[in-house]
Amino acid sequence: MKPLVMVGAGPGSLPRIIAEAAAARGAPLAGYLDAEEDPQPPTTPIPRLGDQTLLEDAGFLSAHDLVLGVQGRVRRALAEAILARGGRLPVIVHPAATVSTTARIGDGTILSAGVIVQSDTRIGRLCVLNTACTVDHDNLVGDEVSIAPGAHTAGRVTIQDGAFIGLGAVIINNVVVGARATVGAGAVVTRDVPEGATVVGNPARVLPKKDS
Repeated sequence: MKPLVMVGAGPGSLPRIIAEAAAARGAPLAGYLDAEEDPQPPTTPIPRLGDQTLLEDAGFLSAHDLVLGVQGRVRRALAEAILARGGRLPVIVHPAATVSTTARIGDGTILSAGVIVQSDTRIGRLCVLNTACTVDHDNLVGDEVSIAPGAHTAGRVTIQDGAFIGLGAVIINNVVVGARATVGAGAVVTRDVPEGATVVGNPARVLPKKDS
């Protein structure tokens, strides 16, 4: 395994999740690169190696694996740039997570402690699966999906690109959560969620969109 470098390392929770997962695997982060126009130092002591201009250095890319500590639109842009230049974004799995041997997980996805991914599930690229969430058998999870701590999906659930599943939410069998949809904390989702919608409650209901 190559030394692992985090791109972006502000005070949010994701950089700390990454740092702790790397250390628990016995291969602590080798350092971090500043990202975006207003870099902020990490709360975890990690050496600064430079800024994201190093991502244009073929030698640096070939010598290191990278993990993205930033979220939002910049996350996808950085990932595409890294992969286009031949860089590598490995899957980061905390050793206290459990992943079926028949599950498949895409580049750059991060699994925190206590996560369970069951048989024949497919997780896309650049996802974040937070503490003790569970994704059951035969799920299809798209790219850039975020699943909050303690959320659970039953079998054969589909979660499309960019969706957010809130803290402690539950999604029953065979439901489809549309692209960029938001499932509120504690929601119990019993029917499909439209693209871009926000659902809350038990059973979950769609919130009306605010006037622009």
